[in-house]
Amino acid sequence: MPKQEKAPKQPRQGRVKSPELLFLNEWASRQSKRYRLVQLLGIVFTVSLVVQAWSLANVFSDMVIEGAFSVSVLLIALSALLIRALASFGRERLSASASRSIRYSLRKKILSHLTHLGPSRLRIDEDAALSTRVYEQVDALDDYFSRYKPQLFMVSLIPCVILLAVLPVSFIAFGVFMITAPLVIVFMIFVGHKAAQANRRQFRVLAMLSNQFMDLNQGLAELKRLGRTGQAKQRLSDSASAYQRTTMGVLRLAFLSTATLELFASLSIAMIALYLGLGLLEQLPWDKGLSPVTLTQAFFLLLLAPEFYLPLRQLGNDYHAKQKAEAAATDLIEIFDTPLHTTAQAKSNTETSHLSVVKTHSTSLLTFLKLSWQEGGRSRLAPITNHISEGERIWLSGESGVGKSSLLHLLLGFEEGYQGECFVYDDAFSELDLAAWRARLAWLPQTPEWINGSIRQNLLLGIETPTEQALQEALVKSQCDDFVNALPEGIETKLTELGTGLSGGQMQRLSIARALLSKADVWLLDEPCSGLDEDTASAVLNTLDRASKGKTLLVVSHDTHPIKWADRHWNLTHGALHEQSIEAIA
Repeated sequence: MPKQEKAPKQPRQGRVKSPELLFLNEWASRQSKRYRLVQLLGIVFTVSLVVQAWSLANVFSDMVIEGAFSVSVLLIALSALLIRALASFGRERLSASASRSIRYSLRKKILSHLTHLGPSRLRIDEDAALSTRVYEQVDALDDYFSRYKPQLFMVSLIPCVILLAVLPVSFIAFGVFMITAPLVIVFMIFVGHKAAQANRRQFRVLAMLSNQFMDLNQGLAELKRLGRTGQAKQRLSDSASAYQRTTMGVLRLAFLSTATLELFASLSIAMIALYLGLGLLEQLPWDKGLSPVTLTQAFFLLLLAPEFYLPLRQLGNDYHAKQKAEAAATDLIEIFDTPLHTTAQAKSNTETSHLSVVKTHSTSLLTFLKLSWQEGGRSRLAPITNHISEGERIWLSGESGVGKSSLLHLLLGFEEGYQGECFVYDDAFSELDLAAWRARLAWLPQTPEWINGSIRQNLLLGIETPTEQALQEALVKSQCDDFVNALPEGIETKLTELGTGLSGGQMQRLSIARALLSKADVWLLDEPCSGLDEDTASAVLNTLDRASKGKTLLVVSHDTHPIKWADRHWNLTHGALHEQSIEAIA
């Protein structure tokens, strides 16, 4: 009979770690070299600690018994003290450096992930809450990487070394250490579990407060017009009070943990001191007339007792940092769990060949064939069959929820899982080089996004720096030159994220100028007149008409703002796409 192959050994199943701990450990492993140096310095610190205690015990006992001490032993103690201080300083600097590098890399990766998600990031949370995750919750990991992670090694090293040093000296002291140490750890875990729940509540309330604050800023003008600023202020105040209560709850647990751990450690040290005092006086109930330890040994044990509990107490103080980091990691993992768009799209179930589609409209820039999108059993885009020629300007209208914005997001390359076919010239969209395709696009959302900086910085963000003449031509073509030059600092005037100081129409014109400077030949616009009054919307559309000539344009707009200069008008319904006469709407 043929020899049977042995089944491969299954790895031993230990305690399954939570996804949050796996996430934190994965990032900590990226700084393994620094953490190994931290551990090496920890070993040096521990050996110096024991040597220092032994040297000082000899110095003190010699002074009490003989009235003099050995200078060489004192020098050993001072040298050990200096080495401890240097090792401790090095550990702190290396741990802080590791934490800083991890948080920098993590924040960079999160921002990159959110950038590639594009509008899909709003499925995770609102932008204000996401900014809280990127800054507040990434920084919440600092104590975990700089304090808790290094302390885990020390809490296993120092007590074990001290126990080995104490065992030959006194079995009683060894027993006291062994009994009391687990009590500190058990209480630390119990309080830490409560702290984790409190930290998660705190992060949820902070995210809600951030979203409300952003909504209030964006809608402040409308709230003033409606006379509802009082209600908005009260709502924001209630959220701030809730955040204050959750923060105080976290601090209360942290102080309770610290106080209780100090109590346990103090009682344990007192027990050791009482035992040694009675022993030196030869008054132990079970051993009267005899001293179980010498004076040197007694000093040695007394010096080591606080050092035995110190790493446990420090870990207890830092344990809430672990729970806080796990709570923060939960929200960060959610960001990474949101999949990015990939070019490997699901194949179309249509039987129409690639060539037959291209032949239908051989000069088209974009061709759609039964293009639709369903997600979670819900239709987000009805089947579309049509084409857009190069240089053609299309007006896409339809009621809310039919998929107008979804179509733009698909063309931006931020969504996947669509059905049907989409071609750019004769190339399937799923086979495109997305970076090259996006370089051809200019994206104008409903609410243009800005950064804190000058108008010039905002216009040139992410593009090659144009000449001053090209910049001025873009301002003139987008009809921005008049109001920009009228500003006190002109094009160097500072803007905020919300464009404070400029009207909605002026902000939209600046968006058009930015599109012109990008040299993109395909413009995608999502409700450029949203939130504008009739006169301002008409002025913006007239500007867009002059600025977009020669560009391929797909602009989403409701019938309330008809685009009379468009080449064609598409009306999207829940059933299909219909082409209508612009004159009939106008």
